[in-house]
Amino acid sequence: MNMSLVFSTLFIYLGILLSVAYFTLMERKCLSSLGVRLGPDKISFAGFAQPISDGMKLFTKEFVAPGNSVKIIFFLIPCVSLMLCFMGWQIFPSIGASSSMSSDMLFFLIVSSLNAHIAIMSGWSSTSKYASVGSVRGFAQVISYEICLSITLVAVMFFSMGMSFFSLSDSGWSAWWSLYCVPVAVLWMIICLAEANRAPFDLVEAESELVSGFNVEFSAGSFAALFIAEYGMILLMCMVTVWSFFQHSAVWTVLGTVWMFTKIGLLTFFFIWVRATFPRFRYDQLMMAAWKSLLPLTLGIYCLFFILAKF
Repeated sequence: MNMSLVFSTLFIYLGILLSVAYFTLMERKCLSSLGVRLGPDKISFAGFAQPISDGMKLFTKEFVAPGNSVKIIFFLIPCVSLMLCFMGWQIFPSIGASSSMSSDMLFFLIVSSLNAHIAIMSGWSSTSKYASVGSVRGFAQVISYEICLSITLVAVMFFSMGMSFFSLSDSGWSAWWSLYCVPVAVLWMIICLAEANRAPFDLVEAESELVSGFNVEFSAGSFAALFIAEYGMILLMCMVTVWSFFQHSAVWTVLGTVWMFTKIGLLTFFFIWVRATFPRFRYDQLMMAAWKSLLPLTLGIYCLFFILAKF
């Protein structure tokens, strides 16, 4: 095995964990500022050690499983969730050599679709009514919005003439893609909010209805693993968004890399701003938005530009 590949993968995994830790701090500080209140500011300077303190607290607490839960599945679900998050980030080491994974779009779709099983299996193994309702909601929601997400990525494949996120940057932007990506990028961000179970589509973890949703019975390190996987997938969605719609060149320079990570940071702030701004949808509104609004609109835009591109 190539040792450089091993070290680069470990470096990516460490970067994911640190990014998730300080993404949570960024979210808490932004939400407190948008709500005109104080955020975490007691531990270390301006609260910068708060994620480390929270992680130590969670991983040193006792992990208690419900007495009537399916123990094997209950213990495995956090590990599988974290593994799927790390597997999704396997497309990242191929950035240095985009030909090393020529089908990373398909790989991303497989990982994101498998992620839907985490919610349903965690709710089923918990044998809790709140967790069961949250898991069924999450499974139906992810399946509904996964169709729109897949169609959007098919359009990216069509315009880039490849199945890699880096094909579009390698081949250059066409005039049709420049026109197409503006409306579709807006739809894509809405779909990503629903895929990541973020507000206003966070019916899976609705605190006012389900306490904490599908993960209500998880505690200590298992809850931390589910939390890391959820926020890791949000960061992965932001990176995929940048490479699909906002990255003009695959040439790696210092300025280009800084600009790319700046765009990812702006997208993560978008996730936080939406959570602080919009109220939660009702469940029927959530499903109707997928089947009666987003899906017809995505198909209509895709078919229109496909026809125009032929001429």
